[in-house]
Amino acid sequence: MEKLREKVKRIKENDIIRSFFIIIYAIVCLLLFINQYNIQYFANGFSAIDDKKLQVYYFDVGQATATMVVLPNDLTMVIDTGSSDSEKDFMESVNLVLEQNNLETVDYLILTHSDEDHVGGAVALLEKYQIYNVIRPKILSVSSSEVEGESYKVVATQVYEDVITAVYNEPYCQVTFMEDEAMFAGQDTYIRFFACQKDSYSETNDYSPFINIVYKNNSFLFTGDASEDREKELIEYANENDIDVSVDFLLVGHHGSKYSTSSEFLALTNPKFAFISAGDNLPPSYDVIKRLQENGVEEIYCTKTDGMIAVGVDESGNFVIKTMKNMIDLPLIIVLFSCVVFCLIYLFDRYYYKKRRNKYLRNKHLVL
Repeated sequence: MEKLREKVKRIKENDIIRSFFIIIYAIVCLLLFINQYNIQYFANGFSAIDDKKLQVYYFDVGQATATMVVLPNDLTMVIDTGSSDSEKDFMESVNLVLEQNNLETVDYLILTHSDEDHVGGAVALLEKYQIYNVIRPKILSVSSSEVEGESYKVVATQVYEDVITAVYNEPYCQVTFMEDEAMFAGQDTYIRFFACQKDSYSETNDYSPFINIVYKNNSFLFTGDASEDREKELIEYANENDIDVSVDFLLVGHHGSKYSTSSEFLALTNPKFAFISAGDNLPPSYDVIKRLQENGVEEIYCTKTDGMIAVGVDESGNFVIKTMKNMIDLPLIIVLFSCVVFCLIYLFDRYYYKKRRNKYLRNKHLVL
């Protein structure tokens, strides 16, 4: 009777240990699944960006545009916010960048124009983080919070209305319309905004400013959806005012559309690296790719094939580029590994059961 009690006790202990192991394993798998974006981030070497003084991230938000800049003085700038469809990916990217830099707020939110694929994630950003400055295009909405007295173009989309409502409901936030401006952002960092030259355009894309950020010997240019007409304005303005707009890193206009990134514009800016934010719906134009190559661009990156792209510049002016190109299929790995683990548990159970059965039969034979 005593042996039977010991046997039952051992079986119960084994069952408890097995159950505890399965629970711990399930928790670990769940944590891995929840944090898979962070795992992809480190697996692709993005930790090499975190310690750089200037960090520029081109987010993977499908057929939309969203970028984020961490300046040397820890000021943060978000330029466009992707579409409503890509809101989750956009917010995950912002969360990760802020977390890796131990930051909790966004100092500047810049909306280049009113199109949904550039402002779709703005409400979510405003709801989660304190935004201290919003620079908006000279395009009015039909929001009841909209400013009065301006004679700018009006866009009546629901998305833009919601964005402007959220902008003016943001506490401690200064809201200004985009104007030509140059600002010193500390530690050898300069930012220049080239706003649209007219008060009214037929296309909302043409309200897009050109934003030039310079740190040490590295220059970045962000273009929104600026068309060739806006590019001509910049060319004329730069020539008339003898301004050097040559850059190292160019965010190609309008997702690589053939109606942007003219040869004349490339001759003015003379970029070394080009980044295209595009998704599955519309691939970059072959004409644009050809023009970039003919104008001596060393490397062309696209979020459609490379995922999120980041450029980090250290205090000596040296830079590194990382992409999220090598994606790990973590859910599949977890499923396959789980199958192996549970197969081993099953085989162990069978082995243990067989061992106990053989022992029982031997003992029974001895008794007989």
